[in-house]
Amino acid sequence: MVFKYTKYDRNTYGTTIPSEVKSLGDKCFKECSLLTTINIPSSITKIGSYCFKGCSLLTTINIPSSISKIGSYCFYNCDSLTTINIPSSVISIGDLCFIGCSSLTSINIDNLQYISKERIFMNEPVLISIEIPDNLQIINGKNIFKKDINEFIIPSSITKLGDGCFSNCDSLTTINIPSSISEIGNYCFYGCYSLKSINIPSSVISIGDECFYECTSLTSINIPSSISEFGWECFCECGCEEELKKNKTIPRDCFNK
Repeated sequence: MVFKYTKYDRNTYGTTIPSEVKSLGDKCFKECSLLTTINIPSSITKIGSYCFKGCSLLTTINIPSSISKIGSYCFYNCDSLTTINIPSSVISIGDLCFIGCSSLTSINIDNLQYISKERIFMNEPVLISIEIPDNLQIINGKNIFKKDINEFIIPSSITKLGDGCFSNCDSLTTINIPSSISEIGNYCFYGCYSLKSINIPSSVISIGDECFYECTSLTSINIPSSISEFGWECFCECGCEEELKKNKTIPRDCFNK
């Protein structure tokens, strides 16, 4: 028995996932149009991209606390899904995970941190976020109250800003990164067109791929000597790109080629 359950394993096991399985592969249950509910065993640690894409009759799903990663487009067009839980164990949620979930009105989040107009922030020590689904009304049993993203104070319990954490937060103009942070994930501030300044503390040692990509209003950013790893195109098309190019400690592949 392989430890990754794939779409080909469905021919043998159907929708009953054996307890030996450690991960659900990409497109595992894609377009299982008759699937209404499924039990994910606690042995599973990862749910792959497009895993439940097009499961149009799936109404509810329980994500166990063993899950650490949920792939991109995981529940894409699950248009009967009405509620879902996100446990505090999750440290990565892929892009557009809930796109097309037109019936999703309620989410339960174990470790909710902040709700802005663009995103829902959650969990620690890795801070992650999701775009707010179009018809979402309830989080943890309460009506959503969206706040100004610029008032979000990142708690000191956070040690890493996860991939895409603040991506496309159009209204973000400035943010304070606490000294507890050591890593800034891939495309973390991607497309934050209004971001004007940011202070990176000397605790940060790594900046991910495309981290500040297209931060076109960014005119001020400090680069502490503590940073030893710069991601690919991390400053591409950002407002201070030309100024940063003068810093010879920054690799050339951080910029627009």
